[in-house]
Amino acid sequence: MFNSLFNLYRKHTYKTPLEDYTTEALAGLLQMFPGITNEFCAGFLKLPEDNYEVLTQQHFVLSSDDPNCIIDLVLAGKNTICFVEHKVESGEGKNQLLKYTIALNEHFAKKVKHLRYCTKYADPKSLSDEGIVYAQFRWYEVAKFLQAFDNNPLVKSFLEFLKNNKMAQDNTIKSDNLIAMESMRKTIEIIEFHIENSKPEFVRKFGKVKYNKNFNWDQIRNHNRIVYSVEDVLKSKTGKLSEILYGIKFENLKMITRVLVAKEHEHFTTFIDLDNSPEFKKIEYDIGTVFQLEEDLGRFLNNQNADKEIQDWFTGSFEKLYDFISQNKRLPWRFIK
Repeated sequence: MFNSLFNLYRKHTYKTPLEDYTTEALAGLLQMFPGITNEFCAGFLKLPEDNYEVLTQQHFVLSSDDPNCIIDLVLAGKNTICFVEHKVESGEGKNQLLKYTIALNEHFAKKVKHLRYCTKYADPKSLSDEGIVYAQFRWYEVAKFLQAFDNNPLVKSFLEFLKNNKMAQDNTIKSDNLIAMESMRKTIEIIEFHIENSKPEFVRKFGKVKYNKNFNWDQIRNHNRIVYSVEDVLKSKTGKLSEILYGIKFENLKMITRVLVAKEHEHFTTFIDLDNSPEFKKIEYDIGTVFQLEEDLGRFLNNQNADKEIQDWFTGSFEKLYDFISQNKRLPWRFIK
C-alpha cells in the first residue's frame, strides 16, 4: 500500500518527497496504534514514561537570525518533549540540529528535552547542549524494531516500503559477511556448472536460451536464483509475456523447471485450464500463472554422482514439461511443430 501511494504521489509532483512521505507514513502508524507508539517511545527511543502525542511538520519561531524551524516528527508528552529529524538521501541542513536545540530551549524550558537524528547513511553528529538528551539511529533500526509487529498488515506494508527504498537493510560488514563473500564465487561456479550441464537438452527442447553478461547477477539480486530462460514460447499477437525457465532458487534451495504465461496473454485462459498433474505445482502470481516442477537440492548433498543425477533430474523435468504443455493442441507453442 505505501509503495503504491508513494508512486501515485510521485506521478503528480515534480519532486520526490521521500523524507516527508516516510515521516508521515511512520507517524500515521504511530497515531493509529498506541501500543506501537508506547514501545517506540520507551523501548526504541528510550524516552521517559509519558503519554506522548505524535505530531509532524511542527513550526517553531526562533529568536535567532534564522527564525524558521520545522520539525519532522514531534513526540510531545506532559513532562517530556522529543524532536526527531529524518534524513534519507540528504544530510543535515546548515545548523539544523543547532536550531532544534534552540527551539527546544526557547519553547520547552520546563520539560525534559530529547533530540533524535534518524538517517539512511552514517552521519555522526554531536551535541554540546548538556540539557538535551541526544541520540542517533538509522532507518534499518526502525525497520528492525517494526518487525516485531509485522503481523499488522499496515506495519508489514510499511516495512515493504522501507525495503523497496533500500532503508531496511543493515549494511554494516560483519564477520559472517566476509565468510560468505569468500565462498560466494565458488558457490555460484558450482551452481552454474550444474545448470550448464543441462543446457543443451533444454535448448533442444525449447529453443535458444536468453543470456547476457549480467544475467546471473541480475537474477541473484532481483529474484534470488540462477536460471536459464526462453521467452515468447507461446505465440502472442500482442507481444505478451510467456516464458520457460529452469535453474536453482536460493531462498528454499530448490531445483525448478517451470512455464509462466502472463494474465494479459490472449491464450492465458486456455493455458490455465491444462489438466494439471500432481507432479506440477500451480502457482498464481500478480503477473500470471506458473506450472512448476521442483526438487530439493539437499537430496544431492555430498553425492559424488550429483553432476549426473542433477542433470538427469533436469532433463527428465524438461521431458515432463514438454509433454504437459503439449496436451492441448490449440495452444500455439513455438517449439512444437
